[in-house]
Amino acid sequence: MNVVYSSSDSYAPIAGVSLYSLLVNNTESEELNIFIVDNNISKKNKDKFISMCNEFSRPLYFVPIADIEKLAGTSIDIGRWNISTFGRLFEASLLPEWVEKVIHVDCDTMVMSSLEPLWNMDMTGKTVAGALECIGDNYKTEIGLSPDDTYINAGNIMLNLKKIREDNTEELFKKYISEHAQLSFVDQAVLNACVPSDEKLVVPLDYNAYSMVFYVKYKNLKKVKRVTSYYSEKEVLNAVKNPCIVHFTTCFMDGTRPWMENNFHPMLDDYKNFKSKSPWADESLWKDSRNGVKKAGYKLFTTLPEGFVTSTIGFIHGVLIPLKNKHKK
Repeated sequence: MNVVYSSSDSYAPIAGVSLYSLLVNNTESEELNIFIVDNNISKKNKDKFISMCNEFSRPLYFVPIADIEKLAGTSIDIGRWNISTFGRLFEASLLPEWVEKVIHVDCDTMVMSSLEPLWNMDMTGKTVAGALECIGDNYKTEIGLSPDDTYINAGNIMLNLKKIREDNTEELFKKYISEHAQLSFVDQAVLNACVPSDEKLVVPLDYNAYSMVFYVKYKNLKKVKRVTSYYSEKEVLNAVKNPCIVHFTTCFMDGTRPWMENNFHPMLDDYKNFKSKSPWADESLWKDSRNGVKKAGYKLFTTLPEGFVTSTIGFIHGVLIPLKNKHKK
């Protein structure tokens, strides 16, 4: 099994806690190769990664990140994101030829069980496997998809590198990036726009249980992004109760994340437990840097009736933001 992370130095402690949780919960795997796409990670943090992987007798490979803007031939407006997030699009070139398939795990995650069931899924004819994103049709049409097309969350995915190399898919990624300087969801938009629906394998939400499903009731969940195609209530509840990968994404119902002050994620204690046993146990929490407006907004969202809040957020994300993006184009 091959698992890859992509991290900058600032996110290295967060990636480290995630990797520790993965190592602890995948001790039964016969083979587990760890790759870290390195965006200027310091020697101090690299040494911690190395010692941790040695403790579990797992090989670790640091892979220098490519110059994404040079590859794409254009400057990229990444907004609040880090350029290292584009690393997953070019792992077929970055990783050795003998690596034909990888599970890409985002840094802001926590692995709660074995990834073997995901690894053993049949990828014949598939380029990527991932969980459905909770997203509205306007975001699909914005990148050239139809409302019926499959749109996955790119945070935790399995990539068929052999097929990507054979199909020269990275050239499609480069071309799309060069023609779309502003992207609503950066690399996620590129991946979904360039990979046809029949080459996407939809996996259970258990493998990418993002924050919103922990905070919002199912009846209101689809209102947030005006979603028309999504998991059943039973599938979502199972992901919340028995997640394999918890994805600490930003959420309007949770002002911060577990490595920050003032976080209240339902699985915060699990995260703290992994952190306390990792080489980054003494790493200080990030300051709550939200301004007064954002803090007031969070307080309002958590005080008002959920149905009203999700309908309002749904209008913003499902109508206003797509219109704004269309206007920019």
